[in-house]
Amino acid sequence: MLSLKLLWRNWRSGELRLLAAALLLAVAVVSAIAIFTQRLEGALIKQSNTFLGADRVVRSSRSLPVEWYDSAEEAGLKQAQTLLFNSMTFAGDAMYLASIKAVSDEYPLLGELEISEEAFNHRSTTLERIQSGPPRGEVWVDSRLLPLLDIELGERLFVGESEFLASKVLVREPDRGDSLSLLGARLMMHIDDVPATEVIQPGSRIRHNWLLSGEETQLVSFLDNLKKEFSPHERIMDLQASQRGLSSTLDRGKQFLGLAAMIGLLLAGLAIAIAAQQFARRHTDQVALLKSLGAGANHIRSLYAKQLFLLAVLASLGGLALGEVLQRAIASIVSSMYPLDLAFAGVWPYSLGLLTGLLCLLCFALPPLWQLPTVPPIRVLRRDIHVATVSGFWQAALGIAAVFILVAVYSQNLVLTAVVMVGFFALLALAAGIALLMLKLGRAWGSRSGSSWRLAWASLLRHRGQTVAQILVFATAIMLLLVIFVVRTSLIEEWRYKLPEDAPNHFLVNIAQHEVDTVRDLFAEENLELQGLYPMVRARLTEINNSKPDEALKKEVGVLNREANLSWTPDLPEDNRLLEGKWWPDMNLQGQTPYVSVEQEIAQRLNLKLGDKLGFSVGGLNLEAEVSSIRSLDWDSMRPNFYFLFSPGTLDSYSPTYLSSVYIPSEKKPLINELLRESPTILVVELDLVIEQIQNLTAQVSDGVELVLVLVLFAGVMVLLAAVNASMDYRLQEAGILRALGSSRQRILGSTALEFICLGALAGLLAVIGAELLLLGMQQWVLETPLQAHPLLWLAGPIIGAAIVCAMGLWASRRVVTVPPLQVLRELA
Repeated sequence: MLSLKLLWRNWRSGELRLLAAALLLAVAVVSAIAIFTQRLEGALIKQSNTFLGADRVVRSSRSLPVEWYDSAEEAGLKQAQTLLFNSMTFAGDAMYLASIKAVSDEYPLLGELEISEEAFNHRSTTLERIQSGPPRGEVWVDSRLLPLLDIELGERLFVGESEFLASKVLVREPDRGDSLSLLGARLMMHIDDVPATEVIQPGSRIRHNWLLSGEETQLVSFLDNLKKEFSPHERIMDLQASQRGLSSTLDRGKQFLGLAAMIGLLLAGLAIAIAAQQFARRHTDQVALLKSLGAGANHIRSLYAKQLFLLAVLASLGGLALGEVLQRAIASIVSSMYPLDLAFAGVWPYSLGLLTGLLCLLCFALPPLWQLPTVPPIRVLRRDIHVATVSGFWQAALGIAAVFILVAVYSQNLVLTAVVMVGFFALLALAAGIALLMLKLGRAWGSRSGSSWRLAWASLLRHRGQTVAQILVFATAIMLLLVIFVVRTSLIEEWRYKLPEDAPNHFLVNIAQHEVDTVRDLFAEENLELQGLYPMVRARLTEINNSKPDEALKKEVGVLNREANLSWTPDLPEDNRLLEGKWWPDMNLQGQTPYVSVEQEIAQRLNLKLGDKLGFSVGGLNLEAEVSSIRSLDWDSMRPNFYFLFSPGTLDSYSPTYLSSVYIPSEKKPLINELLRESPTILVVELDLVIEQIQNLTAQVSDGVELVLVLVLFAGVMVLLAAVNASMDYRLQEAGILRALGSSRQRILGSTALEFICLGALAGLLAVIGAELLLLGMQQWVLETPLQAHPLLWLAGPIIGAAIVCAMGLWASRRVVTVPPLQVLRELA
């Protein structure tokens, strides 16, 4: 009961308000970031799963057992089936090898189909979104299939032995990114119409896709049990397995969201630490009074521990409520911008908010209060008596431990946590030394300046320890804000670099040697540039160091179970980077054994090293080559990439075909039909709609990061306010004395403004140094992006620091010139 009374008394007197406000805002910011990022991540994952048309897809080259479908129905899962195959389509005398997708009534489980009644116009006013495929007896076709068969919508065509009505233009389908479905113009039909066509015969190449959706844990459990019945033909596809580029985009977005939340946690911890120190200082006299009345040390500690616990619970609950309001407001903005169905966040983010409040108070506020019972009772009468404080080392260690635990628990990424934390606190130590040096160097300059400058600089030097602490706090807040801003900016720039507006969106496959000049000239006439023409030979890897791969390795590495594309080029491709070995100009290629350069991931999975021998079967002919180098590839470049690149001339005798990629704007899509009329054996892989989907998702992730940045800014402002408020006692006292001695309000306000400008400028300079070092470390070891400096920060950092700290400092220090000197001196006496 006494603890509750003291808590209420301290609240009414204003002693607890700063700590309570810091704790409430800390929990609010952390919980809002955690809840919103959890909801956004869930929504983005669900949105990205529309690229599969389901949450998971079981892919097989054979028909699946009927019992599996019954098991999925019993488990309460949604399911659909699709068949993918290539077949000739006919209309009159015209024919074309189309990419056919047969779908069940339930397709798609996630996402929508877009159809139109107007060809070659994806933004048509007749565009219709629908969640089911064509009815029986009808087919939906790509725009470019119509001129290839010389028909219009509403006319009929043949697939095998069956005739169908071409009723709609198929504009978009959610799972078009599948490699087999990208070859040739699409024709979509109902799966029950397939038997009557008689196009599927023994030996036909067909892909069976079984689409599944449902609650995640239930789905994972079902598939884990089903895997036991899989043959080598079956494989489970998720976003990671089926859409490498999209998955990396989503993973990078989640990484940045986690980084933003971690920085929010660091800022929140700083704010609570500053407020707790001030709370402990202001309770020195209260503890001395309690001891003079006979209270023991354990009793006093118990009183303050209970107060802190009550405060932690109340402030944390209030912070959770405020955080919920904040995240709902941001979620409302996101929902108005994008058709995202933000998922329920679950209990975990709310638990993290409560954990933040309790752990921060325990590690930041309790240590200085725990030492208060050492205050002698005579302190009530003699304020000059030194009060022992808790060891700075132990207090810092507890604070670091608290922040590390919170960051590690939230991010679930120890590498990212360690890099950020080690860099953060190492920079603090370095910054403290630099701050002291700057104060020392500025002493002579301050003494020669005007009266306001002299007052400002004298105040900074007089409270040297507190000045350095404030510079560090300001620098830390500004540094973290600069880091999150630059990281967010680099995120968008990197993605735009990865997927520029003119990124190749069509692949041309199976170009014969005699067709190379024709293809090049055709695109040159339309001012379209081919991204190189690469010779290509299909081959199967059969031997490694004169031994056949064992069955276990074949199950793990897919390239051993199918033919791979081999190519050669005299120059290292633009998006390749040599990791080991040499490229052809630096080698002697006159030997008997050809050389091959291997992609990094395949080399690791096959445990290959330089000098190993690889055996290939090329159309029944044997080819042996020695590994001369290992390369990394950029799979997101939308350019042709190869696992195996041979030295020039090695594959000349194997009748290669050629492969290229090109950007074709939507208005020039009919050019594909012209190409296929002249060279009907060429296969065109269309990626334009897939790229558009990826770019839309990228924009959503980027805007999500930007909105989380707003919450981090709240945390930064909170730290700056806490740091300014922590210095208010001595500022009020000094201003009261100066005004009592006749100084004008303008001079005091001017010197205060100059003091904050100096603090902000010094902090801004330190923040830039810290931000550059931290960003370099993150670029090198965490984000794996190219190293680059940020020269604009060196100009913006000190200016922004001076402006922000001065504005906030003057606002928080307004009592310095408005409260009568006598009242201030009485309050602090």
